[in-house]
This record gives sequence, structure tokens and C-alpha cells, in this order.
Amino acid sequence: MLLAAPLFALPETPPEALAALADRPGAVVVAGGTEVMPDLLWRTRTAAGFVSLRRVAALRGIARTDGELVIGATTPVAALTSAPDAGLRAAASSLGTPLVRTEATIGGNVISALPYRNLLPTLLAGGATLELTSATGSRAVPFDGFITAPGRTGLAEGELLTAVRLPAHRGFADYTKVGRRNAQFVATVSAAIVSRDGGARLAFGNAAPIPFRSDDVDTAATALLDGQASAADLQAAVAAAVDPPEDTIASADYRRHALGVLAVRLVTRAAVDGGLGA
Repeated sequence: MLLAAPLFALPETPPEALAALADRPGAVVVAGGTEVMPDLLWRTRTAAGFVSLRRVAALRGIARTDGELVIGATTPVAALTSAPDAGLRAAASSLGTPLVRTEATIGGNVISALPYRNLLPTLLAGGATLELTSATGSRAVPFDGFITAPGRTGLAEGELLTAVRLPAHRGFADYTKVGRRNAQFVATVSAAIVSRDGGARLAFGNAAPIPFRSDDVDTAATALLDGQASAADLQAAVAAAVDPPEDTIASADYRRHALGVLAVRLVTRAAVDGGLGA
């Protein structure tokens, strides 16, 4: 008689992790546990088993390769606070407490697929690409469009997120958010910017059901950066583009106003600091 696979697996390589997933239908992938464990505690998620990536050293670390930053999926947020990208540093530094940053991972933030997660606007503004790996090979997909709904992504069955690739640049990058307090809070709204070659690209958190950006907003932001538009023009473009949620934390109208304020703040910083932000 064959024994069933143990409910918990602790692989040491990506192929071992993929095999462990294949052997455990319904198992949950866990690295730091800061996304999974609260869900289990509040019974918003169930698990038929766990595949821990904690010992898979190949999935940790930050490297520069061919003009981009390659960040292993289980790289802790604490390591991102000293990353070469200024926007990523700012977003990581404002995430949770030091203890949470030590355990939380960039991959967990991405796969959570929640619009208020700190790192997501920065990845969207920066034009990040995700490396997804299965037993048959790897594929690269743009982060823009990967999240399809709150908590839902384009990750296929049997795939692992193995790396996040972020184009390296010499322009300005930053992140800011609004919340109930300055530490250990979920962002009421957030915004990120990447400005280079005379243009600005903005992305927002909690501005829509998924992390959000808009060509119209980028056009208005670039015009403000060039002195061809006013702050009010950018705020109006943001207000027209976003579709923020309404809940017990904040109204949709408040979020719409705050997102416009954050957009102007980031573009103003880009105009003042120029290419010194990254």
C-alpha cells in the first residue's frame, strides 16, 4: 500500500517545489506566511497542504542582468529597502513593521493580488515583468494585466512565480501612500511614479479593483512635469480615470481626491529632484 504524500513539503530547489505541488493537489505555497497565515486564521482560505519555499535559495536575492533588476520571488521585503530602485525602496520601507518586512516576500505581495498591497503600484509604474515557471519551462508575462480581480491572477495551475524583473533606469522613481497611521496599516490609497526621458508614468493602489494605471493620467502627468498643465488638470484626469472602493475606512470620494493629491505630489517631486531619485 502506497502512503499519501505528506501534507507539508520543504523542497530545496525549484524543480523539487514544482514536483511537491504536483503531488499535493490543493496545497498552498508559502514563503514568509504573512499573506497565508492571516487568511487561515480568519478562515478566508483553506489549504489541503503546504509547500514551503523557505529553503529554495535560488528564489532569493536581487541581481542586475541586461539592464534590469531580477528579484527572486521569495526575496524578503526587508532586502528591498536597500534595492537599487528608489521607488521599490520607498514602497518596501513603508510596508508593515520591521518584523513583517523580514518575513514578507515580494512574491507574496504579487500573488496576493490585492489592490492595496504596497509593492504593486511600484511594479506597475516601473513596467515589471513576471517569470512564471512550470514543469515544462518558464514564461515571462507583464505585471500589467497579471492581476485580473482582487485575489485573482493569471498564474496557471502547476506554475510558480519565480522572479520579478524590473527595468533599471536612471530617472526619478518614488512611492507614497495615505493611511490611518504611519506604520503597520493597509494603504487607504497609494501611488507610484517612474519619470524618465521627459515623461511620467503613474500607478495607483486602491484606485480600482486591481492595481491601476491610465494613459490619460500619464499624459496629464507628463504635461504637468513639462509645465504645460496645472496641478488641477492632473487631479481632474485622476478623478475621471479611477474607480476607488467605498468601505468603512474611506469613501470613494475621499479616495478619489487623495489619489489626485498623491499624483500631484509625486510629479512635483519628480520635477524638483529630476534624475536624482533612482
